[in-house]
Amino acid sequence: MTSIEVRHLMTAGSGSRPALDDINLTVPSGSTLAITGPSGAGKSLLLRTLAGLEEQTSGDILVDDVVVNAVSPRGRDLAMVFQDFALHPHLDVFDNLAFSSTLRRGFDRAALSERIQDVADFLALTDLLGLSPAQLDDAQKQRVALGRSLVRQANAYLLDSPFSAQSDRVRAHVRSVTAQWQQEGERTSIVTTNSVEEALSIADRVAVMHQGFIHQVGTPRDLYERPADMFVAGYLGAPPMNLVPAFPVGQQLVMPLATMLLDGPLLERIGDRGVVVAGIRPEHCYDASGAGGAAVSDRVEFTTRIDDVEWRGSSQFAYLGYEIEPAVSELLDEVEELLEFDLFQNFLVAELAADSTLKPGMSIRVVIPRQKVHVFDPETGENLTLPR
Repeated sequence: MTSIEVRHLMTAGSGSRPALDDINLTVPSGSTLAITGPSGAGKSLLLRTLAGLEEQTSGDILVDDVVVNAVSPRGRDLAMVFQDFALHPHLDVFDNLAFSSTLRRGFDRAALSERIQDVADFLALTDLLGLSPAQLDDAQKQRVALGRSLVRQANAYLLDSPFSAQSDRVRAHVRSVTAQWQQEGERTSIVTTNSVEEALSIADRVAVMHQGFIHQVGTPRDLYERPADMFVAGYLGAPPMNLVPAFPVGQQLVMPLATMLLDGPLLERIGDRGVVVAGIRPEHCYDASGAGGAAVSDRVEFTTRIDDVEWRGSSQFAYLGYEIEPAVSELLDEVEELLEFDLFQNFLVAELAADSTLKPGMSIRVVIPRQKVHVFDPETGENLTLPR
C-alpha cells in the first residue's frame, strides 16, 4: 500500500492566524489515522490539501516518500469522501459506485462489478443499486459516497466525516464494516470525525486538531492516558476530564475540594507557578465506601456534598460543586477565549459505580489515585505531569 507524510504544512488563513499551522503527520502504509477535533478545526481543509484540491502556503506532502506538492489531484490518486457526498444526479447508485474507478485506465470490468457488489452488500445498498440519488435519503447518499471511495483501488483513502449522516442505530455498524474492509485490504486511510468515541475506536493512531493546529498524535490509549496538553485532556472523554484550578503551596497542591502532596519531580516542573490546573478523569473518582475506593492506597480524598446525580445504567455521574475566586475565574475565561473552547466548570464530575446509593444533598467521601491526577500550565497548556 502507500504511506503518507506531511512536513511543516502551512496554509494562510483569512486573518492573522494560519488556516493550517505547521502540520506534521506520518501515516504508515496500511494504517488508519483518525483526525478529530471541534467543527472548524481545519480537518476538512487538511484532507482537501492532501488530495491536491487546495494549495498550501509552504511545507511538503509526500506519498510513498515522493513529494507531490506540484502533482495534480488525479496524479496523487487519493480517493476522497466529501462531506456533501458529491454524487452524480444523472447516474444510478451502481454507476455512482463505479464512477471513480472507471475514470482510471485499464480497469477490469468483472473485478470492478464484484467489488461493487461486495461494498453494496456490507453498506446495505444492494436494494438501491438501480435508484437515482434523488430517491435516497441523506444517510443512503452518504453510504453511496463512502462506497464509491471504497470500491476504488487508490493509493490511499481520505474520508471526511464519512459516518456523520448515519443514525445512531446504524452508525456503529457502518463504521465497523468500513474499518474491517480497509484493514483486510491493508488500505492506508485518513478519517476525520467530530466524534471522539469514533476516533478512538476506528484508528491505529489519532490526531487531535484545533484552530488549524495538531495538538497531539498517538495511539488512542496514549492520548487518553497521557494527554500532551490541556486541550487534549479536556476534549477527549465522555464526560471529559475535570479541569480545576489548583495552587502550589509548599509541597502541596491545593484544589477547591482536596489537597494533594506533590512529589519531587512534579514539584520541580511546577517551579514558581502560582496557579496551575489539575486534571482528574471522572472514572478515577471512587466512592470511599465502595470496593474501588478501598483498593486505592496512594490516594487523594475529600468529603463534600452531592449537588446532582445522573443515572447512566452501568454507572452514575455525581456532580460536586465548588467555588472559584473571581481573579482565578477571570484567568480561566482568558484561557477559554484564547482556545475558543469551553474547558472549565465550577463542579467536578465523579463517575461512580451503579450500585452506589447516591442522592442530591448527600455527603460523599471521594477517593482519587494520586498518580492519576494531571497538572497543567494554564498559559501554555503543557501537561507538567509528563516527564520532559
